[in-house]
Amino acid sequence: MKLFHRTGVKNLKSILAGGLCPSSIGIVYLSPRDDLVQFGNVLLEVETGDCRLTAFDDCDKWEVLCWGPIAPQNIQVVDR
Repeated sequence: MKLFHRTGVKNLKSILAGGLCPSSIGIVYLSPRDDLVQFGNVLLEVETGDCRLTAFDDCDKWEVLCWGPIAPQNIQVVDR
């Protein structure tokens, strides 16, 4: 499934080298819509593959939780 993530320019090099690392609780925050991702100035398109995803009814239109890391080969820069 293709989802989106925003980050700061300072994080881009490490993300493209090592992927997206989950938070301390094991989650990478993603969005199903590129126009709703607002934190950071670099937009990434992420292919989640077989990662476990969770979306809650009250926020499923703007946030999807991805459990675990996302490999760098599954990430493309859409907009800087």
